[in-house]
Amino acid sequence: MAPTAATRARALSLYRQLLRSAKRMPTPNRQNYVIRKTQKEYRDNMHLTDIEEIDFAIRLADTNLDTVMVQAEHLTRLFSDPKYQNDE
Repeated sequence: MAPTAATRARALSLYRQLLRSAKRMPTPNRQNYVIRKTQKEYRDNMHLTDIEEIDFAIRLADTNLDTVMVQAEHLTRLFSDPKYQNDE
């Protein structure tokens, strides 16, 4: 069974949200990692046709989005903490 238009729209929405969330990471290396990982995962899964596999990939992307947002907030707070700076 082919994916529906709503499923495709949800996948593209998650893709854009993940790319935007990558910009919240505190360092360029972390930003680039999230962008490359997101692009690779979507390229690897773009040919899925089984609805269960597509639903799983969308749930995984949603979880990844939550993870990126939490990590970005945590790392930004951590890197801005003067106690974290180890310039001895």
